[in-house]
Amino acid sequence: MNEDQPDAKLRMEIVRGAQALVDAGVLSGTQHGNWSVRVPGTDRILLTGSSLGGVRPEDLAVLTLDGEVVHGGLSASSAEIIRMHTAVYLERSDVGSVVHTHSPYSSAFAVANRPLECYAEILARMGSADPIPVAAYGPRGSDESIGNIVRAMRQAPAQNAVLLGNHGILAFGPDVGTARQMVFALEETAQLAILASAIGTPQAIPPTMVMAAQQRRAAFEATGTVTANS
Repeated sequence: MNEDQPDAKLRMEIVRGAQALVDAGVLSGTQHGNWSVRVPGTDRILLTGSSLGGVRPEDLAVLTLDGEVVHGGLSASSAEIIRMHTAVYLERSDVGSVVHTHSPYSSAFAVANRPLECYAEILARMGSADPIPVAAYGPRGSDESIGNIVRAMRQAPAQNAVLLGNHGILAFGPDVGTARQMVFALEETAQLAILASAIGTPQAIPPTMVMAAQQRRAAFEATGTVTANS
């Protein structure tokens, strides 16, 4: 990779983000997944192939939001997921990065076609007051699948994730870091909900408390780093 190329920093953000998911063990055993990032000020995105394991900066292809590959290449199986990513960018101008995984616990909710409610504070701190919607199943890359994703996004326009029925998850946000954190929040919340189901009924955090949790997070972040008094 040429470190002087304009998108070199974005490529490295994806590489580090993918490795963080691998290291945390939040992916399926195959490490299947794909990640994209919008190139600021353009109609182009960078997109990985079909595995988040061992992603290298030079592996990312450059595409337009129309799905045209303008640099690099994608396998036939990877090309199937292009529209899954571009549909999110076209629907939400505020989205700067999209990641798709088969994370087991959150994908279990997708397979059950059950929206994921805000059961845990980690999801509340991401501002997810409403349940994560489910996009009904459609064959990967088909018009039906893409239409279902867009409809699910419109049902919950403030959400930064969609469960893909009988498939996996889509998480997104203004940047790579936020998209990565959304995957962690979804997977931890789903895992806790499934474990809680063994001893009782998981209880969602009320929307007003979700807002309070996010405000509390923002207040602490505004104070900056806390250091010892000299």
